[in-house]
Amino acid sequence: MKARIEKKLSKRLVLLYPYNYGHAWIDKDHSELAYDQNSRVRHCPSVGGEYDSYTGDSNEVYTAWASWLMHWPWHGPFEEYPHGHEHAMFPNTEGFRPTTRNLLKLAADCELTSKENP
Repeated sequence: MKARIEKKLSKRLVLLYPYNYGHAWIDKDHSELAYDQNSRVRHCPSVGGEYDSYTGDSNEVYTAWASWLMHWPWHGPFEEYPHGHEHAMFPNTEGFRPTTRNLLKLAADCELTSKENP
C-alpha cells in the first residue's frame, strides 16, 4: 500500500470511528511506511506515543489505519472460539473478508454500536 493511501484511510477511519480514534493526533514526521517508500507523505493521523511510566519510555506510534489493521478482530461483533479449540478465547472471524471496504464498514458499524451502548 502506498503511504498516501494509508494517510487517506487513516483520515477516513478517524471520521468513521471517533469513539476509538477520536484521540488520534497529526504526526508531523514521516510514517514508517512513507520512510520505507522514500515518500514525502507527512501529517498522517496517528495513535500511540504516550509516556509509559513503567518503562520510562514512550509507546510505539502507529498510523490510525495501521492500528486498525492490527486490532479490528477485537472490536467487531465476533463470537469467541469455543473452549478447547486451538484458538479458544480469540474472536472467530471466519467468513469475514478483511478488505479495505469491509474494514471501513466494520469501523462504521462499531461506531454505531458504541453510540447505542455507552
